[in-house]
Amino acid sequence: MPIKGRNTRLVILDAAGELFYHQGFNATSYADIAEQTGVGKGNIHYHFNSKNILLEATVARRLENIRKLLEQWTLDCVMPYDCINRFIDMVENNADDLSRYGCPMGTLNDELGKNNRELQHAARQMFDLFLRWLEARFKALMPPESAKEHAEQLMAMMQGTGVMAHAYNDPEIVRRQVKAMRNWLANICEK
Repeated sequence: MPIKGRNTRLVILDAAGELFYHQGFNATSYADIAEQTGVGKGNIHYHFNSKNILLEATVARRLENIRKLLEQWTLDCVMPYDCINRFIDMVENNADDLSRYGCPMGTLNDELGKNNRELQHAARQMFDLFLRWLEARFKALMPPESAKEHAEQLMAMMQGTGVMAHAYNDPEIVRRQVKAMRNWLANICEK
């Protein structure tokens, strides 16, 4: 990832986000980020004087990207049902990465939840964004009291799919489960 012409801070954040996903937060060092970016470790420390601060900035960047994605989906979709299918499409489109690395939100939350609950709380906000967005779409399709439950259920299906695909390193698990998610969605929306 060449740095010339790019904001050094953003180059570091992009590399850190990718490495945290591919290797895990605890296994990623400043040296790894320096190697991937060509930015010296001292320069990385200048921008992010602790790994925790780097993680917080990485999560903030992911949150902003999720917000933009959800805004775009909302603009693109005419019907709430179609919007929910965009979420399922995202799972399907990332089958290879899910099978190789797991879910970027799920794996980070899992890792941080074991030994760094404070940072995990910040990372959990990624789930919150998706859950609130899904709940709003479900509210347009069914009684409001069941919308939150269905949003949580779809997120749980997605996370379970990611864990299983990663455990078996098999993207076909994702593809099969995406079909099940679509059938589930069609069935609950018929009621």
